[in-house]
Amino acid sequence: MKPFWKDRSGSGIPLTVAAVLAVLILSCAVYEYLRLSIIASGVRDAVQSAIISVATENYSNVYPSLRQSYSGGYIRSSNGWMVKVSSGDIYTRLVATLGLAQEGNQYVKRTGGQVEYSLSDLQVTMQNPPFAPASTENAQQFTAQAVIHLEVPLSFGWGHLPSMKANLPIQAAYRPRFSK
Repeated sequence: MKPFWKDRSGSGIPLTVAAVLAVLILSCAVYEYLRLSIIASGVRDAVQSAIISVATENYSNVYPSLRQSYSGGYIRSSNGWMVKVSSGDIYTRLVATLGLAQEGNQYVKRTGGQVEYSLSDLQVTMQNPPFAPASTENAQQFTAQAVIHLEVPLSFGWGHLPSMKANLPIQAAYRPRFSK
């Protein structure tokens, strides 16, 4: 009869359990990374679509100087040209596109009662090129830029890990459809 401390049967079970747990935790971390990437990409695409819509709405104000290869948001007044650019209402477009609800100074997306992500601190800048620049070779374009703050609570870590916080920069430029 062999003593029980020399019996090696079943000694691989703890190592197998540890390997399975390690693979499970690693796959959960990869899944969480992919989830965060998909949310950030979807929000960035929705904000970019809204910014493109704002740039397109400014089309009627953009001086159509295709022959000189530049354009800007100007309107003719009685004594010259005046800047006329609108930054639009991007949050309204995002509420309709993403299904957000306003809570205080944030716009929140909820899924099943849980906060999926929140958006805040939208900053929109319309870059209007100069009227009749000296050089048309390096002429700027009518550009809409935005930065929005995205916060996504992590589902991995059971509430012990901090939320992902990121500022997403987005840019859209107006380009005439038919130019030289």
